Amino acid sequence: MNQAMSGRLHFLNPKELPEPSAALSHGVVAGDMIFVAGQCGVDEQGGTVGVGDIAEQTRQAITNMEIVLDAGGFALTDVVYVTAFLVDLDDFDAYDRAYAEAFGDHRPARATVRADLHSVDLLVEIQAIARKA
Repeated sequence: MNQAMSGRLHFLNPKELPEPSAALSHGVVAGDMIFVAGQCGVDEQGGTVGVGDIAEQTRQAITNMEIVLDAGGFALTDVVYVTAFLVDLDDFDAYDRAYAEAFGDHRPARATVRADLHSVDLLVEIQAIARKA
């Protein structure tokens, strides 16, 4: 894990994820909370997974989110809020099914909005906030 510290903030860029191409970290731990930057359906090398398949991209984005959470000592069950960005809101049902598979009975608060993403192959981006109880 590539982790930098600044005061009481821990900036996370796990080696299992592509290095950010912009001025950001994949995650920031602040006390008992972690803020996970938007994760997409990309593999370790940054290649898009499941081109044209919102469910596959959602699963990969959540897997990537779990990598960041784990790097900070958190789990999916610690997530309290999720924001998801979909290129096409007609994909909501397939996205929601894949999301529900991953989260199970754990139901954090969530907003889902339509957005253009930074690559034409990407269909979903998911960011999260988690807190240790």
